[in-house]
Amino acid sequence: MSEEHVVIIGNGPAGNQAAMSIRENDPEVRITLISRESGACCRPHLFPDLIAGKIPEEALYACPIDAYQERGIKLRTGQEVVRLNPEERVLMLEHKEVVRFTGLIIAVGGRPRIPEPLLVFQDLMFTLKTLRDAKAWVKRLSEVESVLIMGGDLPSLALTKALLEMGKKITFLFNEDAFWPLRCDDALFEEVGERFSLKGVEVLANRPVKSIARKSEETYEIEVDGRKVEAGMIGAFFGLVPDIRFLAGCGLRIDRGILVDEFLNTGFEGVYATGDCAQIYHPEIRDYWVSIGHDNAVALGHIAAQNLTGGKMQAVMPLESIFEVKGIKVNTSWWMEF
Repeated sequence: MSEEHVVIIGNGPAGNQAAMSIRENDPEVRITLISRESGACCRPHLFPDLIAGKIPEEALYACPIDAYQERGIKLRTGQEVVRLNPEERVLMLEHKEVVRFTGLIIAVGGRPRIPEPLLVFQDLMFTLKTLRDAKAWVKRLSEVESVLIMGGDLPSLALTKALLEMGKKITFLFNEDAFWPLRCDDALFEEVGERFSLKGVEVLANRPVKSIARKSEETYEIEVDGRKVEAGMIGAFFGLVPDIRFLAGCGLRIDRGILVDEFLNTGFEGVYATGDCAQIYHPEIRDYWVSIGHDNAVALGHIAAQNLTGGKMQAVMPLESIFEVKGIKVNTSWWMEF
């Protein structure tokens, strides 16, 4: 058995693919996959289909739990990394256990972003990041007929399709934070509004939320720039923020996410970051970009694994697929799929 020990933090699409690709490249290396969530890797882009009743829960999983053991991958679920020392190649778990590694891939993804003016209403909003979130949507939707969605990221568009198919009444509130981190201007508001309206969605554009009050067990009243809107539940979809607070002060270069080169290396030998938590250098534009979407995460997980095991694969996206917003460059599929 190899004395090498590769640790992957995060069992989302990027981390799961990294573990599988490493095992394909090296049948002997010791692999530990640490996940704060329980269970196997979910494919979050399928949550809307689960909510709509199109697929069973089993269809969400990238692979069954048994597959990790069959491949010799030690899966540690329900455990959170709270500290990292990349120089000494050690990390600490929440229960104070120290884990040593020779190679590391950080693939912790992101957490739902709530714009600061809306934080006071956070407890009244539903997000859609985890299987637990998806099940909360299923339960609440069985009790209500109308939904107010705020934001406009990719999951919200797929969910809106599913809700329309379920016969739910949808009101979509766009504001300056819609489509974050892409820039939203008047022309985009108008074009998106027309597309949504054709599908039967009521669109409220560029109107700030003043208040949210519970009228009954089934209804909330939302005041939007002088107008009152009623909805049975409220969804917040403003993109993700890299979930990297535990890395503060560890020596990694951090901006919005973890800064890595075009090979996904953090600057420490054998330490890589991939998926939603990484900001990736693009040599042609001489700047960093961030990735959004399931397929991008899977591809980047594979690239990190290839490079950790001796490859030299670049994570360079076509320039035409990268947008710039307030200094942040983003590679993403776009809303025109709607």
